[in-house]
Formats: sequence, structure tokens, C-alpha cells
Amino acid sequence: MATAKPTPTKADLSAIELKMLARVARPGPYVGLDGKAVQRLIELGLVKTRVSGYQLTDEGFAMLRAE
Repeated sequence: MATAKPTPTKADLSAIELKMLARVARPGPYVGLDGKAVQRLIELGLVKTRVSGYQLTDEGFAMLRAE
């Protein structure tokens, strides 16, 4: 039986990762993204890749809304 991965919190992310999460949330060109930070967000399941760029997952949106 597979165990579920715990959902990361804002405390689990670095400042640059939080900045990249917010930047991906906005529409428009993804200029100046930090590749390592975005890759980590993808690994955590907060961002997914699309043909046109990146998109936040439901978990990513929830994290941005959380205080």
C-alpha cells in the first residue's frame, strides 16, 4: 500500500520558491523564472508543465491562498 506524501506548507519552501510560485500564478510570459526553484515546485506537485508554459495545481493555489 502506497503512503500519501504530506502536502508541503509555505514554511517548507524557500523565498525564491515562493516567489516563483506567485509568478507562475500570474498570466503572461514566464520571463526570469529560476529553473531550479520551478523544478522543485514541480517535484512537490505545486506546479505542472503545459505546452504554453507552467500552471499551478490545486495544491499550489491553496498554498498561495493560505496565510
